[in-house]
Order: sequence, then structure tokens, then C-alpha cells
Amino acid sequence: MPKQPIAVELEAINREGETQVVRDSGLTVQGYSVYLRAVEASGLALATWVADYATIGSAYELAERLSIALAIPLNVLVPSEA
Repeated sequence: MPKQPIAVELEAINREGETQVVRDSGLTVQGYSVYLRAVEASGLALATWVADYATIGSAYELAERLSIALAIPLNVLVPSEA
């Protein structure tokens, strides 16, 4: 069974360069990554990296376009002030 996309995710990159879910608006953010989350044949959900951006505008635009094109939900996991 091929991978089935289930979500597009827009996540923040911390100052160590690690991409992580960010729910604390006090964290320092150095950039943004867009991921496509898919379900493997085994049932595991895995995220596939799509692109990195320094600012949220371009990252959000790509994530939104992917979400619309693939007809799957967009999950925005970045600080509220971003």
C-alpha cells in the first residue's frame, strides 16, 4: 500500500537548528519548515520534509497551497506571534 498523506505541517526551527512542534510563544524561532505527514503501509505516521524558510510568510503560503492541492488538513505548529 502506498503512503497516504494525512496532513501538511508548518513547524518552527529552534536556535539549535532542530525542527520541533512549538507551543510556547516564548521560544526563540530561527525559521520554519514545511512537512507532509503520511501513513506508511505499516500504519506508522511519518513526516517528510518539503522545504525550509527564514520567514513565516513564504512557508505558510507553500503549506496552504499543498493543503489545498492535496485536500488534506493544514496543521500550523508555530508560536502565536509568528
